[in-house]
Amino acid sequence: MTVEIAPRTDIDREYIRSSVLPACPPGGSSLRIVDLFCGCGGLTLGAMEGARRLGRQARLALAVDTWSPALEVLSLTTGACENVIEADLGKVLAGVAAPIRDVERSLVNLAGETSLLLAGPPCQGHSALNNHTRHDDPRNDLYLSVARAARLLEPTAIIVENVRGVGRDRRRSVGRCAAALEELDYEIASRTLDLHALGAPQRRFRHVLVATRQRAIDLDRLTEAPDRTVRWAIEDLEGIDGNTLWDTASIPTPENQRRMDWLFQAGVDDLPNPLRPRCHQSDHSYMSMYGRLAWDRPAQTITSGFGSMGQGRFVHPGSPRTLTPHEAARLQFLPDFLDVSTVEHRTQLATMIGNAAPPILTIRLVEALSEQDLI
Repeated sequence: MTVEIAPRTDIDREYIRSSVLPACPPGGSSLRIVDLFCGCGGLTLGAMEGARRLGRQARLALAVDTWSPALEVLSLTTGACENVIEADLGKVLAGVAAPIRDVERSLVNLAGETSLLLAGPPCQGHSALNNHTRHDDPRNDLYLSVARAARLLEPTAIIVENVRGVGRDRRRSVGRCAAALEELDYEIASRTLDLHALGAPQRRFRHVLVATRQRAIDLDRLTEAPDRTVRWAIEDLEGIDGNTLWDTASIPTPENQRRMDWLFQAGVDDLPNPLRPRCHQSDHSYMSMYGRLAWDRPAQTITSGFGSMGQGRFVHPGSPRTLTPHEAARLQFLPDFLDVSTVEHRTQLATMIGNAAPPILTIRLVEALSEQDLI
C-alpha cells in the first residue's frame, strides 16, 4: 500500500489551525523534554510536534519559569500541570562544577531521564531594543545555567535559542556555555537562523546553540519552507466577529485611528512623515512603524507591541486596526490550541505571544536531530 504524505505546507497550516493538541501516535520511541525559561512553551510545543511527525511519543517531563501566567498557559495547553514549576533558575542552579544542592536534586528527580533539554534564557540583555545594558547585562549569565542543567540531567541533546545579537555579548555568555558543554563531552553547532526560511510567516532571526553527543548536528540540512506570508497564516481569521480578548484588537487613540483610516483611504502601506508623531518625522529609518502589513509578504518580527501601530508594522492588511492576539499568535506559529483561557489582561497576552519562540524552530530542529540519529 502506498501512503501519500500531505505537502509540508498543509501539515504546518493544519497544525497552527488545530483547536486541539495533536495526539502522539501509539508506540514509537519516547522523547522526554525539559524546558528551562519556558514562557508559554513555544519551544516545547514545537519539539512535541516535531516528535509526533516522526512517529515518536513526546512528554514534557519538566518546565521551569518565573512567570506564573505563562506557566499556567503551558500547563493547560500540554496537560502537564504537575511538571510545570515556578522557580528562579538563576538562584536555584549552582555553578557548573559545584556540588549538587538539595533544591537541584528535587528538579533532577522530577525531570528523570532526559532526551531533550530546551532553553530560551531571557533575551532582554542581548536585545537591540535594550539601550542600557545591551551586550553586558548580568541576565546574560543565565546561559551558564543551561550548562549546569546539562551536567545534572545529562540530556541526549540540547537546544538553546536567543536573539541573533547574543554573539556580541561582552560577557561571552554563549562561548562560555559552549566551552562548558564541550567539557561535558557535547559536540556544539551554533548559528543564527532565518526562521522565515524555515517556515515562519514573519521575518525573524534567532541564534541557536545545539549540543549533541558523538557528533554535531548538520544545520545545513534543516527543512525549509520560505514562502509563508501573512495571508497563509491569518486570512481565514478575517471574518471572525470577535468579542473576546483573543479575537479583538487593541482600542487605538483617536489620532492613531485616523492614521490607520488614512492608510486604507490612500491605499498605501507606509505612513508619510507629516502624518507621524513629531518625534518620528525626521532622521529615522523606522519606516515600518505606523505601517500596514501586506497580505502577500511575511510580517515583520512580531513583538509584544503588536497591538500598537507606533511599535511596528502591525496594522492589519485588510482592516483599519492592529493585529488581534489570535492573529499575532498565528504569525508566531503558535497553534490555535494554545489555551489562554486564564489570561485576563491584554498586556500579559501580548508579552507571552511576543516573547515566545516560534514552534517551527524546534519542529525543524527535532526533525533534523532525529533524521541524523542524534536523539
